[in-house]
Amino acid sequence: MFFNKDKDEVFRILGVVGSFSFTATGAMAGGYFLGNYVDKKLNTAPWFMLSFVLLGVAGSFIEFFKLVRKLSK
Repeated sequence: MFFNKDKDEVFRILGVVGSFSFTATGAMAGGYFLGNYVDKKLNTAPWFMLSFVLLGVAGSFIEFFKLVRKLSK
């Protein structure tokens, strides 16, 4: 685990992990607003909004697993 590393390394890891919440929130919010815009233009509510939010969630999980793999090395 990372408890045996020096303090700077621990804070770096915590910062990277903490930034994930902002990345996930941004991806989902971006999907919501972009999907909402496309739905209004094409009058297809709520299909594009739901699709883009789900793509944001999927992208967030992919980034999360990349981060976990990077930190576990």
